[in-house]
Amino acid sequence: MYYGESQASLDDKGRLNVPMQFRSIMDIHDHDVWYMTRGFDGAIFVFEKENWQRLVQQSGGHLPLEPRMLDFRRLFLGGVAKVKRDNQGRLPVPAHLREYAGIDREAVVLGVEDHLELWSKEGWRAFQDRQAERYKAMAAELFGPGLGAAAATKGEVQGA
Repeated sequence: MYYGESQASLDDKGRLNVPMQFRSIMDIHDHDVWYMTRGFDGAIFVFEKENWQRLVQQSGGHLPLEPRMLDFRRLFLGGVAKVKRDNQGRLPVPAHLREYAGIDREAVVLGVEDHLELWSKEGWRAFQDRQAERYKAMAAELFGPGLGAAAATKGEVQGA
């Protein structure tokens, strides 16, 4: 559904100018209502309405006052903002989420299949740097050990 990486900017009112590659998908699927919340690693998670409802429904099977679940719900659900795309294709990003992610004017928008992520440029670069060593291992875990071994062998041959 949503894939790719794009640079984007926010205007003086904190509205994200959604990159065209994502805006066209939003148009096709009538994704006008979005839910933004604190993500992981300093990113903002952005879910379209149906995926958000499915996610909230999945989380409903836990004990609501169990301390760890309550802490998670406070951060994840307590900070959520329901936003609507305007006629120019912009999404308002609430101040508390911009502050959380360290986003001022420039942002990176990632399409991660079922949701979008908003990152500060610096935060996205730092995340990539932290994960660079683990990237091959993650691929092997997701796609099987053959891919990780093939990627390692290819890198060894190219580096020789």
